[in-house]
Order: sequence, then C-alpha cells, then structure tokens
Amino acid sequence: MNSSNVFSLDKQIEDIKAYLGDSSDIKVRDLTTANDSKISLLYIDGIVDIPSIQEHIMDPILNKSFPISQDRTLSKQIQSVVEITTLTEIETVEEAGTKLLDGCTIILNEQGKDILVAQTEKWENRAVTSPKGQRAVEGPDIGFTESMSTNIALIRKIIKNPKLTVETKVYGKNTNTSASLIYLKGMVDEEILSTIKQKLEEISLKTVLGSNYISEYLTKESQSFFPLVLNSDRPDVASGAILEGRVCIIVDGSPYVLIAPALFYQFFQSSDDYHISSQSLKLVRPMRFILFWIAAYMPAFYIAITTYHKGLLPVNLLIGFLAQQEAVPFTALWELLLVLILTGAIFEASSRLPQAVIVTISLFGAIVFGQSSIEAQIVQPITLAVVSSSFILSSIVPIASMGYAARFLKFGLVLVGALLGLYGLALVTLALLVHLCSLRSFGVPYMSPLAPFKWVDISRDVFTRKPIPTTDKGIPIFHKEEQMEDTSEERK
Repeated sequence: MNSSNVFSLDKQIEDIKAYLGDSSDIKVRDLTTANDSKISLLYIDGIVDIPSIQEHIMDPILNKSFPISQDRTLSKQIQSVVEITTLTEIETVEEAGTKLLDGCTIILNEQGKDILVAQTEKWENRAVTSPKGQRAVEGPDIGFTESMSTNIALIRKIIKNPKLTVETKVYGKNTNTSASLIYLKGMVDEEILSTIKQKLEEISLKTVLGSNYISEYLTKESQSFFPLVLNSDRPDVASGAILEGRVCIIVDGSPYVLIAPALFYQFFQSSDDYHISSQSLKLVRPMRFILFWIAAYMPAFYIAITTYHKGLLPVNLLIGFLAQQEAVPFTALWELLLVLILTGAIFEASSRLPQAVIVTISLFGAIVFGQSSIEAQIVQPITLAVVSSSFILSSIVPIASMGYAARFLKFGLVLVGALLGLYGLALVTLALLVHLCSLRSFGVPYMSPLAPFKWVDISRDVFTRKPIPTTDKGIPIFHKEEQMEDTSEERK
C-alpha cells in the first residue's frame, strides 16, 4: 500500500477504501462549498455519531462562508469552520484507515495536501450497572463496563488527584485494542511500573479480546495456577489499589480491570470490608482464609483416611462408612472423583447457560444427581456431604480467580491422598508452601507480609483491619523483598 501523500480526491478515496478491503459499510459524502471547493467525508456506518457529523461538520461546511486568504490552504479553511472539538491532521492512507476503524470521520479536500480527522465515534455501550463478579453487601454498587473511557471516568470520579496518570496504547495487530495504564505519580513504585511497561511493550499478540489476554502475557513466565494479577470489576477496588501504589490496566472491551502487583491475601479481601467496622471484620476475614484451606483439603483428607488411616476414625463412624461403602460398586476414589466432576459440571452449566435453563439445571442436579444417585446406590451420602461442603466453603473466596485455583488444588490433593495417604498430603503441603513463598508478582513476594514475615503489615490490613484513621497514611502495604527491612524500621 502506498503510504505517500496523494493529491487526487478520487484517488484518496479509492486508496482508503482499498486499504479497508472495499467494505460496504464505508460511507462517502461529497460536498461542494459556496466557493465551489470539493470536499468528501468518509466514515464507517454504525460506529459514528451521525447527528454530530451532520450538525458540526456538514452544516458548517455547506452553510458558512470560508475565509478567503491566499495564505491559507483549503484544509486550514475547513478547520476554521468545522465545530468538532478534536480535529487533527494526518498524511497517509494507512493512518486514515486506522482512524476510520476507530470511529473517526475523515475529511478530504481537492487540494489533497492534508487529511483531517474529526473525532465522531459513537460505540454501542452497556449502561453502568452493578458489578457481577464482586458483589458486596455494603458500599458502592457500580461496576465497570466494556467501555474503556467510561471505566477511566469511574476511577477519576473517585480519585480526583492531578497526579493520576493515564497512558494508553494499542495492542493486537488484528484487533487494535486500546489498553490504558493507570497509576498515581509519586505513589507508584517506579521499578514495578517500569517492569510492567516493559512487559507491555513486548506484547506481540495478534489478538487482544479482553483483559485476560494481557494478564496471561504479563505472567507468562509463571507456571503457577495461583493468580499473580488481580482482576476486579469494581471501581472502588481498582481505585483503592491505585491509592496503595499499585498499577491498573484497563483494556477496552473488558469490564474487568487488571491490578498489579497482586498478593495472596488480596484475594480474600472484599470491598465491603471497608464499609463495616474493623471490629466486625475480626471474625470474617480469618474465616475466609481458614475455610479456603478446609475446602481444598477436605476431600483429600476424606479419601486418605478412609483408604489408609481407618484407625483414626471413631468406631461408630467407621462402621457407618464401611456399611455405606459396601453398598456402592465403586471405590472411594472413583466415587469422589465422579461427584467432584459432576459438581463442577453443574457449576459451569449454571454459570454460563441462559437464565431460563439455570433453574432446570439446579433442580436436576439437586434431585436427580443428589437424591437419586444415593437411592440407586451409585454414591455414598458421606461422599456427597464432603464434596458439597467443600464446594460451599470454597465459594466464600471473594475473587473468582482464586476459586478456580482452589478447584485445581482440590483435585491434585485428592489424587495425592488416594496414592500416599496423610503422609503424601504432608509432603505436598510442604511443597505447596515452598511454591507459594517462591512466587513473585512483579518483584513483590506473593506471600508477603506473611513471608517474609512483617507483623507491622500483617496487623494493619491482612487477616484483620485496623481502624481506618490509623491506616490512612498512604503507605503501600506491599514492598519488594529488598525494601521490606528498611520500610519496617521507618514505620517504627
């Protein structure tokens, strides 16, 4: 494609249309000014604001008299009458094609020296509604949408600070998806910011359809199933992270914002933690941590004890287990895996199928799968009780991505418990601790402030939360490993 200047109005139009594959939704409107100058408008139907084009571009060009001056080109004369806020000049056909895809209107003139771009985009967007991923009992009830500009505005509404910085770039060779980096100057860690920027610069994806495309690229070196980037659809959560010195990445088309660095304890925090008293929170947050691990280990302990360590059970309970097991044709492991898989299938189906089918799936799962499978002696009642209890307990985690990690962990622990019993589970637990402590989220220890251990940070806002007046000091709770010692001393 020729990228040089073109000086024929018809040739300009042909070249731009050819660059976009001669798409039928490219509209051309030819205009003649009062002094017989030829001007053409190009836009893509459906992604532009037609009334704005009519009122602020076409009407002024057709009805206003152009100032006559030999020193002014036709392009400059058009700029003097067009009433669009953002009007820029470009020179190449490729730039014109890209701007058209962004919803802009291209203004060509017969002199052909400059191509004008008027910002007239109007995309169909979902209205701002309640967040779907992170619902809260108290606090604001506004969620992000698929519009990047709306999401940035929601954050700016909360953080009215001149140091709030937004940097936008385009990613994906085929999709040209815009993504914005948002941080607070003076608060953000420059080294972490530089690392994230460098990783974003290296993105060579052809397709970026959502925030997870960026998230997986940023953490592609990690083989862990634990999430190293937090995603949230709540403006208050994203704003809180920015005020703590973290970096947010907003991807156009995704209602979930990426937050980095992300630490393990963050996935157990809910936005309404900051809208109830710190005293009420003393029980809730520790319960989330404890129940998460109980949910992950419960099926594995069940299979390990009933397979290898029956002596640990009370006699009456053991007799009951053995009596139930005699009635079913499968071993405890296959029985447990069957129930786990079917429970996961019901969860996936109820999460993604149309609303009208969810009731049917829930009733089918509860009655047919639950009651009928016991009556048909396919599974034991205790197996259903263990799996359903584990599923309910794991649902207490506020962030969905950690819930998926719990499910993966649960399957792995069940297999280890079936093969090696409690000794195997002890070894896996040790390996899991080492793995968690070795993880880094953009240079920050994933398990901090537990490992490395810093009581000052733990007591501030991890398992419990101090009253807000004592924590509102603008000090980030996360630190890179080499900074932790110094920062702890400063706080004392």
